[in-house]
Amino acid sequence: MERWGQLFWRLGTGVWLGSIFFLFAAIAPNVFRILPGVDAGRLVDTIFPIYYAIGLVFGGLALIGALMRLGMARDRNRWVLVGIGLANMLLVLWADHILVVMNRLAANSLQFRSLHERSVVISVVVFLVVLFGMIWEALWL
Repeated sequence: MERWGQLFWRLGTGVWLGSIFFLFAAIAPNVFRILPGVDAGRLVDTIFPIYYAIGLVFGGLALIGALMRLGMARDRNRWVLVGIGLANMLLVLWADHILVVMNRLAANSLQFRSLHERSVVISVVVFLVVLFGMIWEALWL
């Protein structure tokens, strides 16, 4: 069970971390540069629900892997992975909720901009939390 947990943790965190990086390094900087505002907005409206679904699926896989790695060896280092998995899931659910609220607002409104900034901060925090989890798992387990 330990090996399966390790596989699930690494697959979940690896795919999710790669997805976050690709979105922020390749897609986000180019969407509004290449497409007109309305088309760029529609593309973003299409991408982000999929992005958060990936976060929930692969974050959930990582959490399952962390729980499987607990097994009988319930040491503190293994509990850190469970905490990271839970934090990831809660942050992704929060960001997804913000997206739902943002979709009801005008893109040029002050509240939209504020929520957008908050969602970007959450995404950066998720990236750092998952990266920390990968490093923790590699060095201490």
